[in-house]
Amino acid sequence: MRLPGLCLALLCASAAGPGAPGAAAGREAGRGGPGTSGVDPRQAWMLLAGSPGRASGSRARGRTGTVRDGTGAGTAPVPASPGKSPQAALQAGVPGAAPAPALLEELLRELQLLLRGMAKGQVKMRRKAWEGREEEEEEEESRAGTPQAGAPHRVEAAFHCRTRENISVEQRARQELRFYYIPEREGTFHRGSGLNLTSGQYTAPVAGYYTFTATLRIVRREQQRKGQPGRGNRLRALICVQSRCQHNSNLETVSRLENGSELFTISVTGILYLEAGQYASVFVDNAAGSPLTVQSNSDFSAILLGV
Repeated sequence: MRLPGLCLALLCASAAGPGAPGAAAGREAGRGGPGTSGVDPRQAWMLLAGSPGRASGSRARGRTGTVRDGTGAGTAPVPASPGKSPQAALQAGVPGAAPAPALLEELLRELQLLLRGMAKGQVKMRRKAWEGREEEEEEEESRAGTPQAGAPHRVEAAFHCRTRENISVEQRARQELRFYYIPEREGTFHRGSGLNLTSGQYTAPVAGYYTFTATLRIVRREQQRKGQPGRGNRLRALICVQSRCQHNSNLETVSRLENGSELFTISVTGILYLEAGQYASVFVDNAAGSPLTVQSNSDFSAILLGV
């Protein structure tokens, strides 16, 4: 870069000024005997700026003079710049002499131009870096707001519970199942709110489609008497909305009770749409001729599929 060389040239020029320490000694050394030498700020600037041709340019095409010391011996010719007096040109070429004001102005002007260029370059680099950061943030926000293909869907509401105790269902009666618990074992889950373990009702936290499943283990408490018609020996398991199994949509499974069987299982599963605040619960409709018992650890679960 040209900036370090320019700063060095300015330092050399300022050190050669009339008020600088050792300036007079430098002038005396310039007139002294052999082996003494000074720093020519103009020539130093031309070399450090990387433009040696400027030393032999328009100024070199002017007149040349000879610097003589007190003994009359000649030294290296000094170029005389057009429009300048021989004294100014001589002073600019004499080692240790005070630099010409025009040279200092030129050095300062070029230093200002270099600093301005560097400042503009830094501003452009910072602007590009900021624009690139804004684009990256926008891309991250768009990726976060839009689910990627193949990404797993987060389940917002779900539960799995079991009956805590045996529940009796009298003959020709419909019973809502209550008193559940959430088992602490592998494969069980509970996410979100809305499950009332005491009442057995699950209230939808948000409106959407829910899949419900109930698996009940039933025990017949009394055997059917011989000769009693078995046409009405059936059992219904239902999942109803708002406890209104006759008016609202519900899920239902019907099973016939075979003679001689004491323990059997009945399951009901399906999808229901619930508004936010509506609840669903499990019912057993005993149309058999004997009372039944729903055993403990019967399952009830639900998962929110979507809105």
